[in-house]
Amino acid sequence: MKKIFSIIAILAVTLVAASCSSENDELNAEVGYLKLGIETNGTLKTRASAPNGYDATQLYVEVKNAAGEVVYSTSNFDNDAQLQNGAYLTVTPGQYTVVAHSNNWDGNGSGFNTPYYYGETTATVKTKTVTTAKVTCTLANVKVTVNFSDEFKQSFARATATIESELEGVSAQAFTMGSDKGSAYFPVGNLTAYLSVFNKSGQGYSHMKEITGVQARDHYIINYTVAAHGYQGGVTVQVDPNTNTYTYTFEVPRKGGTSLAAYTANAWSTFAYLEGAVTAKKGDFDSSNIKLQWKAENANDWNEVENSALTINGDDISYKLTGLTANTKYTYRFAYLTADDEVFSAEQNFTTESQIALYNGGFENWYSEGRVDICGNQADGKYWNSSNAGAATYIGSVTTQDTEFKRSGNSSAKLATAWAVVKLAAASLFTGDFIGLIGTKGAKLDWGVPFAARPTSLKGYYSYVPGSLNRGTQPSVAPAKGQNDECQIFCALVTELFHVANAEASGYEMTTEIDWENDPRVVAYGQMTQNTSTNGQWQEFNIPLEYHSLTTKPTHLIIVCSASKYGDYFYGSDSSVLNLDDFELVYGDNPTVQ
Repeated sequence: MKKIFSIIAILAVTLVAASCSSENDELNAEVGYLKLGIETNGTLKTRASAPNGYDATQLYVEVKNAAGEVVYSTSNFDNDAQLQNGAYLTVTPGQYTVVAHSNNWDGNGSGFNTPYYYGETTATVKTKTVTTAKVTCTLANVKVTVNFSDEFKQSFARATATIESELEGVSAQAFTMGSDKGSAYFPVGNLTAYLSVFNKSGQGYSHMKEITGVQARDHYIINYTVAAHGYQGGVTVQVDPNTNTYTYTFEVPRKGGTSLAAYTANAWSTFAYLEGAVTAKKGDFDSSNIKLQWKAENANDWNEVENSALTINGDDISYKLTGLTANTKYTYRFAYLTADDEVFSAEQNFTTESQIALYNGGFENWYSEGRVDICGNQADGKYWNSSNAGAATYIGSVTTQDTEFKRSGNSSAKLATAWAVVKLAAASLFTGDFIGLIGTKGAKLDWGVPFAARPTSLKGYYSYVPGSLNRGTQPSVAPAKGQNDECQIFCALVTELFHVANAEASGYEMTTEIDWENDPRVVAYGQMTQNTSTNGQWQEFNIPLEYHSLTTKPTHLIIVCSASKYGDYFYGSDSSVLNLDDFELVYGDNPTVQ
């Protein structure tokens, strides 16, 4: 049987009601009765140093009836005077749900000495009956303990083990040799353990271990020890699958010698930036003997990159490894190979990113909400939307499915700017959601859909017939009336949803004031504008995404298309028509850098 490292609290519960009775009271035939009791294992208590006095065993208990109404709750079950001395609660017969969990903590973050316990059960209460529901509260997050052996502490000058979660927004936790902060707790999600260590000769080593298949109630004990013998800085790993205990054995350099380090890879979908360093040199060190070796994670043989292809600047080593397969695990290391010496860095594992396809990029699927046409399938939720819902009330959708004029498939998207009684409705299509109107002044939008990949460009086809600028008041940034209108397509990878509007609205930023080139939320950006007619022909476009950072990963994708570029100012032509088809995201090996 697998050993469970969590501490289990047993909550013996009888379902709760709005009033209490004593055990000696006569049972009423019209109602049912619930009696609450709790048994708590004292060893479940957290250390006194837990932040804000947090105590995992101070349990919040809540009881709901079948309609979801809370009929009883307490933030500290042990100290609830209402339920002492054998009292039970009176409820209407029926089914109830009892939930119990650690109070003042939701378990969604990470921290030292912050376990989170949770349990729930259901029970059916009958008339003139005392019903007991038993809730077992178990560890609902993941416990990690890091130990440095005494020999390890004696052999190394300093060491830090950093544990990171794959979950967005969860802070990493660092275990520093010589400082005991207890165990760290994380929400359920795969973990990565990074070790950085320096021996007393100043030689540095690094190592990474991915911990996958993580489940609630797991306890990962990571022990860093030193091999009894050994010279080179290799690592052996012993895993006990029954207890989820990982023991890492590091061979300490007993003599001064050459050593190398490989750092965490910056992996894209088809390539990866690999970096490392020479951390110590022996004798007549010659950097021309450095090579890079890599392989698919489970391959037997190493591929080798010759020294001449590497970038070596002083002690720093870097290389851009291309030709990789998306969503695939790889391993790499640096090697120093001479006739007298063979030295390898610790191996680093990495996984290339997935290539996420653009949803409904052919604009084949559409449905209607009232007079508004929506690009997509209603069952999938909104991905593409239009800012023209207000205009549709008066003149119908200005962004529609075009089954007559298309490059491929059954249809394209047609964006036809029009005059909507009092203002210009610049036809648009964007990834995100239409939130609502700001009276007759404009609209509130959410720009962006969840997205966690790094394409290098947006490719597609457009056909444009610009009209002469004839509606609205000319803003300073726009051409004068009588000149051709302009269409625009832009794509941005960003780190949050953009709440935007084309009129003043609390909590929303003006679309015209976003600085796409310098906004820190923007990971990459590219745009295209055109003011000439394609004469009824399809024209291919390819918009390179210019990356502001090669290491920051986006969380959302924004694509905005408009038949009238200055439509946010309600300025444009009421005869401009833009058709779009066959959009796709391109994943290349050479991202454009700002």
